[in-house]
Amino acid sequence: MAAFCLFLLPFSLQQYAPNGWKTPYIIAMIVLGILLFPAFYFWEAKIAPVQFLPWKFLKDRTIVGSCLLYGVMFLSIFCWNGYFYSYLLVVHRQSVTHAGYILNSFSLASSIFSPFVAWFISWSGNFKWTAYTGVPIVLLGTALLIPFRTPSTAPGVLALTQVLVGLGTGIFATCAQLAVMVPVTHQEIAAVTALWGLFGSFGASIGIAIAGALWNNILPQQLYNRLPEASKINSTIIFGDISVQMSFLDGTPERDAVVGAYADVQRKMVITGACFVPLCFASIWIWRNINVKKLEEEKGKQTKGTVF
Repeated sequence: MAAFCLFLLPFSLQQYAPNGWKTPYIIAMIVLGILLFPAFYFWEAKIAPVQFLPWKFLKDRTIVGSCLLYGVMFLSIFCWNGYFYSYLLVVHRQSVTHAGYILNSFSLASSIFSPFVAWFISWSGNFKWTAYTGVPIVLLGTALLIPFRTPSTAPGVLALTQVLVGLGTGIFATCAQLAVMVPVTHQEIAAVTALWGLFGSFGASIGIAIAGALWNNILPQQLYNRLPEASKINSTIIFGDISVQMSFLDGTPERDAVVGAYADVQRKMVITGACFVPLCFASIWIWRNINVKKLEEEKGKQTKGTVF
């Protein structure tokens, strides 16, 4: 966790550092973060008296692929989702309540569809091919945001894109969580589930870092370039205060500049997120094609033991 925090934070902080990327503490954080990755590997492989998870499971391609899928899923989403709330408030002039409804339609759709995905897996026994169906759905929901990032787009259309992404990620999350549990025994369920969740947090952190880097490096410059000459002196104040951004009346040059700057940076964020979706396909491809119904018939149901 220290490695990821130290490595990712500079991407969001460098915009506010005195000398940007050349600031000593920015360089130190990146270097120390990179060095801690092999340090953790060496500790687990050579020194730890009791390993967090047996090495044979850390090498299992189904477990590795499942963790990668969960991480890449959140990486793709948070590349554009991190500032989606601000976009709804400023560009579409949604109220705090309605912006929350649109934003949370993603997680609501994911939660609603997940039990149906689980039922289908229990009927078919196959979770790998079920997971594949989530790839085009997530790609469609993400890609549709590229042309729909305009003030004229109806809020319902934006909510629909969130529902599509939620449906696809609901398929991913259900199948990936099952995939990470299938190769292990009852004793390792807690450990692999924790590892799987950790990759999701890491993916979200990387996505937020990418979004922060795009936001802090593109939006201020775009805003300055688009503002009329008389308002350029206030570009920093406008960038740093969402209330000021929302205060401009429709049709004014300042309002057009804010909307145009938001549209430009959000378009780049969505394209970046869409580019990561194919990695979800690759993560699923490395799974072993295990039929859970046949596995249960061969090994029997695990009815004893409790995992805390």
